[in-house]
Amino acid sequence: MNDNIVLIIGASSDIGLDLIKNMDEECLILAHYNNSNKRLLELSNSKKNKIIMIKADLSSEKDITSMMSSIEENYGIPNKIIHLAANKFEYIRFKNVSWADFQKEIDIGLKSLTIILNRFLPKLSKQKRGKVVVMLSSTVLTNVPPKALTQYIVVKYALLGLVRSLASEYADRNIQINAISPSMIETKFLENIEEKLIELNAYNHPLKRNAKVEDIIPIIQFLISKESDYMSGNNIPITGGAVF
Repeated sequence: MNDNIVLIIGASSDIGLDLIKNMDEECLILAHYNNSNKRLLELSNSKKNKIIMIKADLSSEKDITSMMSSIEENYGIPNKIIHLAANKFEYIRFKNVSWADFQKEIDIGLKSLTIILNRFLPKLSKQKRGKVVVMLSSTVLTNVPPKALTQYIVVKYALLGLVRSLASEYADRNIQINAISPSMIETKFLENIEEKLIELNAYNHPLKRNAKVEDIIPIIQFLISKESDYMSGNNIPITGGAVF
């Protein structure tokens, strides 16, 4: 079995695809997706690294458990885990938020990552190696978060708590667990947001633009590389100076 296995949860996202495209190290890539693997298939034909596509609905604990069992039995324990998955970004006033909205955010973000790490971290601990990178948001970097994003922000804060708790618990096992918190990134993740709001966010930014995928990828690459071996428990802002 390959001893460098990279599991990307949410690999069919714009960030996931670009990360795979720019991954030069020799590894086996386990690319999770939920709905469509069309773009992953197109990418797999041009990559030197082998890409295994794994379908799973992150709102289903059964699907997550089945995915992990398949990974462990067929490929081994992933030593690098990158969690990019999240529910589509959408502004909803709190008065219009239902518990179902919260539950979906919790399941896709917090629950899925908790179940995955609960299975794999103890085994990586025995190997005394491992890298985990979790996608958060610049909304957790400020004391006054944006309005109408309650369910999104609550789960991001919970994920930050998970990252720091696990970084502390596994610090002596040579496992580095870090997060990144980018500001608004222009990807398909924003397709439910009015174009005017996206443009306004760019206008109000010090650099007069929103983040791009290429602003994010080098930081993830660094956090899964040997160069980050002395970093754990960090939440790295990628905001172009808008928040720090």
